[in-house]
Amino acid sequence: MLGELRITPVGGHTPFARLIASLMPVLAQSSLQYQVHAMGTAVEGDLEAILALVRRCHEELRKDNERLLIELSIDDRAGAEGELVRSLDHLRELSGQPLERLVRPRPG
Repeated sequence: MLGELRITPVGGHTPFARLIASLMPVLAQSSLQYQVHAMGTAVEGDLEAILALVRRCHEELRKDNERLLIELSIDDRAGAEGELVRSLDHLRELSGQPLERLVRPRPG
């Protein structure tokens, strides 16, 4: 099962990147495969593990935030395992193109 998690603090003063960084230990302690990207976090595992991770992320961010928006999308495909890696590999194979182009802005 794949999940896409987005948590947005509302009205706080802590920089967003710092908030996401505070969730990295929570992700690392989970048994789930995960991939953090610019707009959220993809996770793979069973439903109970995904929901437990969402709960832990919520608890961590609520320590310093009075309001959170939490979005969770689930792709529940029977018998599918390893989809987080397999789907990206398949897309690379089909397209023959890189899946990202990351260029750092030039200083100045």
